[in-house]
Amino acid sequence: MSKSNVVCVLPCLVAAMMFAGCAPPAAENAQSVEETTVPDSPEVLAHIENARTFAGTDVTPPFDFFCVPGNSRGNSRTAPELEPVQLFDNLYAAGNSETIVYAITTPEGIILIDSGYPDRIETVLVPGLIELGLDPADVKYVLLGHGHGDHYGGASYFQDRYGARVGTMAADWDLIEKAAASADADGPAPPTRDLILTEGEPVTLGGTSVTPVSIPGHTPGSLAYIFPVTDGGTPHMAGLFGGTILGVGRITTPGLQQYVGSIEHFLERAVEMNVDVEVQNHAIFDDTPGRLASLAARNAGDPHPFVMGTDRYVRFWNVVSECIQAEIVRRGDAGTQP
Repeated sequence: MSKSNVVCVLPCLVAAMMFAGCAPPAAENAQSVEETTVPDSPEVLAHIENARTFAGTDVTPPFDFFCVPGNSRGNSRTAPELEPVQLFDNLYAAGNSETIVYAITTPEGIILIDSGYPDRIETVLVPGLIELGLDPADVKYVLLGHGHGDHYGGASYFQDRYGARVGTMAADWDLIEKAAASADADGPAPPTRDLILTEGEPVTLGGTSVTPVSIPGHTPGSLAYIFPVTDGGTPHMAGLFGGTILGVGRITTPGLQQYVGSIEHFLERAVEMNVDVEVQNHAIFDDTPGRLASLAARNAGDPHPFVMGTDRYVRFWNVVSECIQAEIVRRGDAGTQP
């Protein structure tokens, strides 16, 4: 699979219904890409055009987020809280609207993907789980998308209180421990080094297997997860890319190059495992607000708004890849990098 193979989605603009307080964009991207990229080289414009082709009419949010100049993440710490929601028979979401925690339920307990900010565990995440009818004491695993505090911040709560296992790759355990060594001693403690996850070796609980895929770039040990979900008993396969680069200005050029390679690698596994459901821990470029609104209004027999099919899923990430490649070439033209 070439590096011209990936896609994205629109930031926090669509949904007043599920993400109360999510501000609309200042403008509806009134400027065309042609108008804002005239100074770019033919190679940059070719990547942007490839992204536009992959986006078509049904995966435009990632194009708007990554390829349209000026679009980037907001401040996830000040973003509104997510209304706790059941997405599938066995998948729930709670936490912050830009830093979502997912709960996968099984007959033997719960697997969390990420754990949110440390100062919101008892005020946001735990109440959200309880509102969904989930018992925090049933959390058996906390699997981290990557080793930043907004993802591991609540993990020690489940580790210390309920004996939950916390897992990430060795490189991101190093990152967590380095951050902890320089942190305020009075602040919340990070999780203690526990499970060291390995590419392709699933974590299994109650018959449900969550398969980690190594995707370095955002951090050295960033992980994607592939896992089964059901919708009214109909099986699907979900993919969560846990190390999303949210703004290209935050990452060095070598990091962006690594990120493109990670997308290519992840898509190989996603195709092998027939991933057809897209979810994000930083859900600001995949129209999660709009999809949640559609889910809330869904009638019997309507398609599930989070099921996009494998082909469309691949196009989604191809859009992201092409936009990132355009930025890499653009930096080369300018001779600069962050």
